Amino acid sequence: MHNPWLDIPLSDYEGHMALPEVDQSRMLSDEFARLLDAHRPRSIALIGCAGGNGFERIDARRTTRVVGVDINPDYLEVARSRFDGAFASLELICIDVSGRAPEIEPVELVFAGLIFEYVDAGLVLRKLAAVLQPTGTLAAVVQLPSPGKTPVTRTPFSSLRRLTPIMQLLPQEQLIGEARNAGLTIASSRRVLLNTGKNFQLLEFGVGARVA
Repeated sequence: MHNPWLDIPLSDYEGHMALPEVDQSRMLSDEFARLLDAHRPRSIALIGCAGGNGFERIDARRTTRVVGVDINPDYLEVARSRFDGAFASLELICIDVSGRAPEIEPVELVFAGLIFEYVDAGLVLRKLAAVLQPTGTLAAVVQLPSPGKTPVTRTPFSSLRRLTPIMQLLPQEQLIGEARNAGLTIASSRRVLLNTGKNFQLLEFGVGARVA
């Protein structure tokens, strides 16, 4: 089945996510920056990196290896043009993580922001667990149901409406259960409420991690 993410121009996606009534680009970047400060990883992988949202928050003196994964090759070309030479090592991988596992040397931090709404969570969690170092962290931001709010906010960027048929909000309990089946344990969970009224959850998983 053709994936609608291949038909959405990056300018539409970035414009939509940056609008005040959506405000998710800033939220994802801020949550990623908090993870960087907390874990201080030397290597990271961003799943669904688009044009490199969040890359600008990386301290290249500390994080020397950056891996970006996305299904859309046009997005990755823009990410390359924006950040080529910014890090000691920049790997950009075009792959649908629902189809096959990304061939990535394990990293200390995997960040999947608003990915699990569009994929088979159990399948993808097993694949991402395989690219995580034994003491590493897999962090996910998921959107929660919000009363009176549609999953995909209607904006002038009409191409984003193509996502509505494939978007499915995943209860955090289900994601935690799928992560457990993938050999991961919940380490922390925190609610993120935007001024738009939409709710999100930041979950951190590790191999053998303790519940916070």
